[in-house]
Amino acid sequence: MTALRLRVATQFGQTVDEAHYVLYGKFFDWSYFDHPPLVGWVHALFQHLPVNELLQARLPAILLSMGTSILIHNYLLEKNVSCRHAFYAVAVLNLTPMYNSMSVALLPDTLFMPLTFLIVMATEKLLKAPGVKSWLQLGLWLGLAAISKYTAALYVIALIFIFVEKKLWRELVRPGLWLGAALALLLTSPVLYWNFKNNFASFQYQTGHVFKFNAEILRNFGSSLAIQIASWGIGPFFVALLGLGVLAGNYRRLRAFNTAFIFASVFLLFFIYISVGEVLLPHWMLMFFVLMIPLAYGHFLERRRFLRTMTIAATISAVLSLTLLFEMGFRVFPAEATAALYEGVTGWDELLKEAANKAQTMNAENKAIAVMNWTLGSRAMYYNRSSLPVFVIDTRHDQFDIWNPRDPRGYDLLVMVEAAKKDEHLAHLNCGTLTAAGEKITYIKNVSVNHFLYYHCANFAGYKE
Repeated sequence: MTALRLRVATQFGQTVDEAHYVLYGKFFDWSYFDHPPLVGWVHALFQHLPVNELLQARLPAILLSMGTSILIHNYLLEKNVSCRHAFYAVAVLNLTPMYNSMSVALLPDTLFMPLTFLIVMATEKLLKAPGVKSWLQLGLWLGLAAISKYTAALYVIALIFIFVEKKLWRELVRPGLWLGAALALLLTSPVLYWNFKNNFASFQYQTGHVFKFNAEILRNFGSSLAIQIASWGIGPFFVALLGLGVLAGNYRRLRAFNTAFIFASVFLLFFIYISVGEVLLPHWMLMFFVLMIPLAYGHFLERRRFLRTMTIAATISAVLSLTLLFEMGFRVFPAEATAALYEGVTGWDELLKEAANKAQTMNAENKAIAVMNWTLGSRAMYYNRSSLPVFVIDTRHDQFDIWNPRDPRGYDLLVMVEAAKKDEHLAHLNCGTLTAAGEKITYIKNVSVNHFLYYHCANFAGYKE
């Protein structure tokens, strides 16, 4: 699987999210508007490697995936799962579509793959032998989780439940807990410092996700459910839920998995709550499934329960994952059938080169390239090799306003517009004059993949609501 991922890593361009986090590394900072800084710091480190940019961006995720697989395998062995069944359990996880995606693209969630098991294992070690060393180890992993993504707070909530259930009141008056907490807080301090400097912008933005409520509860929940099933495979998805259910019904008997059960339950309940307010993105439940898929398969394989059903279900997921990996790595299917896969991840170097060339011909003192939303902005900034600034023209305050705080009004803009959304985008441009400046279509094997239009917006006067 690692060999396949290394092949895939260099065969197509950056996705929307990938480009955004690679820019974190290029614009090194204490933290960022969307997420804490660790993903950007890792990118910044790997950007010094003497390899091509795609491998720089994707090698961390490949290594984290490999490390996670080893951690899971060792964890299952500690729970008296046989080596053979531990191998199969890890293989099932590695053959889910979402785990493969996160094993190529370095997102903040990718960092949670090893951290979830490191925190669970450190917690179990602490329960067996509480002491300063155990608390410091747990504080280290919690601190790294806190600078990975804000949902790291779920680890703390789960730990509080465990603390209460195990009646660890004595730890409150011992130095270990407070030293571990101090270490976690010290590691979190860059996030606190950045937010203090930026009017707590990141905290406000993330709080909006947590406390958002949408009246279309059933539609949101149904859509979230469908996305998660597609992302993790129908078999692994339901086996993970079944495993949690079996643990709930045999909580005392299955004592070896009690800690994992509490963590997984907190993760699941939180994301069910979030799905009421908005549709979950595919990777948002990674914490739950990376934990429960291998644990559930390891448990059921040891007891030979549901063996045929689980094998068939896992095979369906594996076939889908391997098909996608071989297609993305070797382009095995006709381009006519797969062009949609590459729409957002190919041709952007050509699109930005064309935009820069057209912008340079504009007769204006202040000129720039512009796009109409952040999803285009990430790739436009990443692939822009010219000295021209890139503006994201919208009303949303986000990371792009921090990276490029200049006011675009008064500039002559070369605006890149998706052909399919031409009317929607142009309706928001307030220009002295707006003239068509050409178009660019990118291809894979003579099949059209991207179609962009270019417009010269002279003396830009602002965003039209």
